[in-house]
Amino acid sequence: MYQLYRDRPRFILAIVLANIALSLWSISLDSIVNNDGITYLTMAELFANGDWQTAQGYYNWPFYPLFIAGISKVFFIDVSSAAYALNTFLATSMTLAFIAIVGELSNNDRKILVIAAIVILLFPSITKYRPYIIRDFGYLSCYLWSLYFIFRFCNSLHKKHLIGWILAAGLSCLFRFEGIVLLLVAPYFLLVFSAKKIPHRKKILTSLSVTLIAFSAVVISWYLKNKYAANIQIAQQSGQDINNVFELFLNNINQQFNNHRSGLFAYLTAASNNVGGVLYDLVRRMAVFYFFICLFAYYKGYGLHNRLIKRVWLVYLFTNFFVLVGFSYINNLLVSRYSMATALTLLLLAPFALEKLLTQMKSFTKSGRIASAFLIVLLIYVSIDGLNVRTKKAHFRTAGDWLNANLHKGETVFSNDRLLVFYAKQGPKSNFIDQFTNPQLWSHIKTGAIRRYDYIALSLTPNSKLEDDFRQTLWYHFGRPVNIIEGRKGRTVFIYRTAKN
Repeated sequence: MYQLYRDRPRFILAIVLANIALSLWSISLDSIVNNDGITYLTMAELFANGDWQTAQGYYNWPFYPLFIAGISKVFFIDVSSAAYALNTFLATSMTLAFIAIVGELSNNDRKILVIAAIVILLFPSITKYRPYIIRDFGYLSCYLWSLYFIFRFCNSLHKKHLIGWILAAGLSCLFRFEGIVLLLVAPYFLLVFSAKKIPHRKKILTSLSVTLIAFSAVVISWYLKNKYAANIQIAQQSGQDINNVFELFLNNINQQFNNHRSGLFAYLTAASNNVGGVLYDLVRRMAVFYFFICLFAYYKGYGLHNRLIKRVWLVYLFTNFFVLVGFSYINNLLVSRYSMATALTLLLLAPFALEKLLTQMKSFTKSGRIASAFLIVLLIYVSIDGLNVRTKKAHFRTAGDWLNANLHKGETVFSNDRLLVFYAKQGPKSNFIDQFTNPQLWSHIKTGAIRRYDYIALSLTPNSKLEDDFRQTLWYHFGRPVNIIEGRKGRTVFIYRTAKN
């Protein structure tokens, strides 16, 4: 990376400025906080106010909100601005790491580096999440830097690059649990693939492995205990005989068979379904075209000329993939952006394939040139279309501002969407006290608990019969809404005043 900066400082500066511009563009189109962002901002505000106990008692991975709170304190800005500034920095770091890896694989070839910069800056899945307040950018940045340092180590066998890898991989654990898995796996592929080239190999790798296993065991134990404690308690309250994390995971797996134990074949079938689901999500996350371009690049041997680097790359790729499969299998859930690390690992080969395509287009047949031009046009279209991240939830802020202006001291609001409560500025703890969801609204209506609140803000999305039933029920009990805020494409917020006062 230093050589790349030394040789092409203006290129690096252009990448940094492009990241800032893209982040500002995305935030200007979608300045509405995402649901996960509410949790992080609420925790950051509690941390900044010194209420550590409430913040840590709600969420088990506090490091990302702590960074936000720290930036807010140091630079005297609100936590939202601090979060956007932090994510812009992390996205820029991720982009530079991607380009640095491609530079390492291409010996800093100028043409390939330019293509890599364009690919990663306009990669649709990255663009989609730029306005989000999520910890994934921190994980992806540290993940790619760890991959860069391990590739550098494969080329140089210098201890400083091994230390750089350990630091980057360790930092990735602060953002996502998956970083711990890579810490556990990496010493062993070094041991297997490096033969006798590493000086003091046994001493280094034995001490490294023992340290990483001990560290990972402690962190995993702490993580599982905190993350799933509430799930175990909920399961017990519902009458299920679940006393530990293993039994909870087994119950989640059994739910895939409608709670019937169906033998080994059924478990293997479920595993195959999860593999297929993860693969589908990966292809979708790579905008389809990039996935097949990268497979073609691997088949042709582009970029991965060093055998040790190639094997390390494969270990990272398949470790990420099967971690996703395992997560999907035991949790019966997969969030689409979780496949981003796998996608970016595969995407590293795209610049090499595109460079070969552009270089050799003139030697193609006429039909080959047409097909190549069509592919490039498709990639350009997908990338440009991905820049349109305009939000469909701007009316939530309008509704929240109205509620904030009309709520008197001590008055409360309930909603089936926590965004509305967030923008009504009910205070950070309000987002932790109640479950602002459709099921909770239904429960409150059935029990009459809904009358404890002064206002009800109902978010109505198109084609939702349940929410339309809520609208009619609330209208029947509390009369006409005191305000109706219309959004894009049939999205509406109905605000009702209860008879509490």
